[in-house]
Amino acid sequence: MRNKFSTNLLKKSADKIAVFLVILLCAGAGFLGFFQKFDYRLYDFMLSLKKEPKSRQEILFVEIDNKSLEDFGPWPWSRDILANALLRMKELGAKTAVFDIEYLSPSRLGINPQASVEIGNAIDSQKKDVSDFISQVAEAAVSGMYEKNDLINLVSDTIKDSVNPEFDSLKESVLKSSFQDNDELFAKAIQFFGDTWLTVNLLDLDLKYSPEYLEYARKKCLYFNVQDKNQRILKGNQYYLIDQGGDNKLGFSPAIEQFMKSAKGAGFTNVVLDSDGTRRRVELLSRQNEGYAGQLAFAPILKKLDPKEIIREPFSLKLIDAKNPDNEAERINITIPLDIHGRMLVNWLNKEFVESFRHESVVFFHQLDEAESSIVSLLEVFDGFDLWDAQGKPLAYKEEVSGLLNDYNSIKQYKSFLLQKCRGFAEDGSAIDGGILPEEYTDYFAARQNFFERVRNFIDGFYFEEINSRLDEMKNELDEQNYIETKDNIKSFYEALKHEDELYLGTFNQKKKAYEGSFCIVGNTASSTTDLGTTPFNRAYPNVGTHANVYNTIMNQNFVREIHWLLGFAIASLLAFLSVIYTGGKKVWVQNMFGIFTVIVSVGLPFGLMRFFGLYVPVVAPVVVTGFSYLLVVVLHFVMAEKDKVVLRNAFSTYLAPAVVEEIVKDPSKLKLGGDEKRITALFSDIKSFSAFSELVTPTKLVSILNEYLGSMSDRILAEQGTIDKYIGDSIVSFFGAPIDLKNPAWSACVSAIRMKQEELLFNTRALADGTIPMALETRIGINSGEMVVGNMGTSAKMNYTIMGDAVNLASRLEGVNKAYKSWILCSDATWNEANSGENFDKILARKLDRVRVVGRAEPVQLWNILGFREELPENVLEAAEIFKSAMELYLKKDFVKAGKLFIKANKLVPEDETPLVYAQRCKEYLENGLSENWDGIVNMTSK
Repeated sequence: MRNKFSTNLLKKSADKIAVFLVILLCAGAGFLGFFQKFDYRLYDFMLSLKKEPKSRQEILFVEIDNKSLEDFGPWPWSRDILANALLRMKELGAKTAVFDIEYLSPSRLGINPQASVEIGNAIDSQKKDVSDFISQVAEAAVSGMYEKNDLINLVSDTIKDSVNPEFDSLKESVLKSSFQDNDELFAKAIQFFGDTWLTVNLLDLDLKYSPEYLEYARKKCLYFNVQDKNQRILKGNQYYLIDQGGDNKLGFSPAIEQFMKSAKGAGFTNVVLDSDGTRRRVELLSRQNEGYAGQLAFAPILKKLDPKEIIREPFSLKLIDAKNPDNEAERINITIPLDIHGRMLVNWLNKEFVESFRHESVVFFHQLDEAESSIVSLLEVFDGFDLWDAQGKPLAYKEEVSGLLNDYNSIKQYKSFLLQKCRGFAEDGSAIDGGILPEEYTDYFAARQNFFERVRNFIDGFYFEEINSRLDEMKNELDEQNYIETKDNIKSFYEALKHEDELYLGTFNQKKKAYEGSFCIVGNTASSTTDLGTTPFNRAYPNVGTHANVYNTIMNQNFVREIHWLLGFAIASLLAFLSVIYTGGKKVWVQNMFGIFTVIVSVGLPFGLMRFFGLYVPVVAPVVVTGFSYLLVVVLHFVMAEKDKVVLRNAFSTYLAPAVVEEIVKDPSKLKLGGDEKRITALFSDIKSFSAFSELVTPTKLVSILNEYLGSMSDRILAEQGTIDKYIGDSIVSFFGAPIDLKNPAWSACVSAIRMKQEELLFNTRALADGTIPMALETRIGINSGEMVVGNMGTSAKMNYTIMGDAVNLASRLEGVNKAYKSWILCSDATWNEANSGENFDKILARKLDRVRVVGRAEPVQLWNILGFREELPENVLEAAEIFKSAMELYLKKDFVKAGKLFIKANKLVPEDETPLVYAQRCKEYLENGLSENWDGIVNMTSK
């Protein structure tokens, strides 16, 4: 008993146990990171479904691209190139310059681009001094002022005191003019630009720095207004080192001192690679002693937004009282969501790098420099061309060109003056010796603008016409060839000047629009660069683009918020478990619907949250737990259902139609303990004079005969989707319409009754012929339709699928009424009206008999005697039925004489049909004995 109880309990709880095991296994797999890489791929896909963030217009890539490398040569370049780029960017109105380039060591001296001019000037100066000395010695020798020995001493002393120092000075000038300190120039350019940001590497690179410089760099680069009570930032930094692998240690390796002292600040470029090598997230802060370093894009953001306080909370970083990125006059609190390890998910643009944000090549600065240099060179050509008017005065162009060149030289000197003021920043952030004043920038750039405006005026003025007119006047004074060459040269110089000026102004104005107010990120994007990484949308994405996407994410406040996988997993697990509990015992389609629903929810909900709210819930674990739970439960139910089906088939196939058995197998709930009230049709059959028959054969043979006979009868019932309730001796109790619904149970029952009588005839013919039976077996059948209780009655250990109710009893009574009418198939008025309807109307021939009160019922029942299918009956039966119908009409009108004659006539047509004789005898009795005054044709039965 105990084992059976345990087995039943296990069977009932198997699906819950299975789901629980799936939850445990999935939890273990999740903690071990088995789902992580799949989640990463799904995250990338989900991110592509999310509405793409807008691209902030201030972001501008200043690229070291293929064209730049063609012009300047392979990387790394001498640092004067990007120094000049910074000067240009300042003039063009760029607001911030972030260098994604590490400057961890000094560079060599570079060639001074003005060396030829400066060395030439120095040689010319020294040449004059030496020439003067030689002339003075020669004059002294010729004049006879000195004796020979004195003259030799004079020459020796002069060489020692004058000539040698002059040549020493020349050597120093040549060396000084030939080389320039590009690091110094770059440092000055960094400060000249103003809001320049360099890199600091937070790994220990084992570089040597002085303690004083490290202290300075930390004060300059670190933020000290960060609250992190639980050391979450430090823990995240330590996790980063472990997660990225290798033997790296946290450190602090800033750019060289010369550059860092000129920069506004620095940020770290250390990247976070997920386990599949993709860049999806970044650390924003890194703990350094008592301060915190900012990521390369985040550091200038902090400077720009100026939060009063930075608070690290469990899953976010809060910038308290910060400037609104879109309205600096307003201050707000900005919450940056972080993952469990303190990294921010980057909301990447779903585009190729070249289509992301704006791009400008460094080469354009070189083009501006070349155009400017050409303009100055051409002005110098015009300045070197001397042409006077008829009175011997220089033409007006000469004075204008000389003025332009003087102004340009003044501008260069002013530029040198401003750069000399760039001596770096003190620890408190103030410029050493005051630095460049705002008005000095204004004056410098205004002077440059004024210079190029004057060049444009010079080109558009009358000067070219003036020169040509004067040359025409001098035509007779010049030979023809000289005249033509001079005019052609002047024209070509003028056109070249105009072209270079247009090129310069066109490029300058175009780049002015591009750079004005821009947040510039300077980095290498050339195809030869190895500084590439994988993003959710690109396999080879220049890493400089990471900083732009970080900046874009934060400044737009368009974040992706990651929910820890365990939360989504827990909800999915609960959903799967509740689904199993709720659907336990319910129909298969209900179980499937809820199972599929849980899977759809575990997939659809995370996708919906990501698409519409930017909430990322790792989807693999929830899908696996719901999907595998559903599949496992399906398999489990299938296995158990197959076992149950075998049991059900074995139990019911002997007394249910195969189709009915299959319906029950499909839905065993139809056999649940307890009954349902349904309108069905009951069929009772019983063999006439079976007691007499049983006396004529041995018990063994009786059982054999009865099994064969009842089997053939049962087959006819099962063929019409009927259900065998039970066998009671020679009786069959059956019903139609349960456990499966039939279109017309009454019709099926009537058809089954007709086929039983036909099968009976075949059985008797065969069995009598071979001597199996001593006498024919004849079955009486009663059929009734009505509301009955049908279901499994008994206990869970032993139950019987049966029918109960008054309508069932009536069917049994009608079977017995056949004795009184010597009929074989009787059905109630309820059965006949349902069977003889719709598409089945008038297909079966039946005779309307009396209304009778059966034993145990006060309400009379109209009897119908079923004869068979019209199309299968012979003409004499059909004719006799019509005569019987007429006789019944006369009988009910109490015309017993005529009715009796018609009853006898009907019997003569079908002698084996004795029912008309029953009525003929009754008519005779009524004529002889008379009727009671209240006779209504209803017959009261006194026995079952």
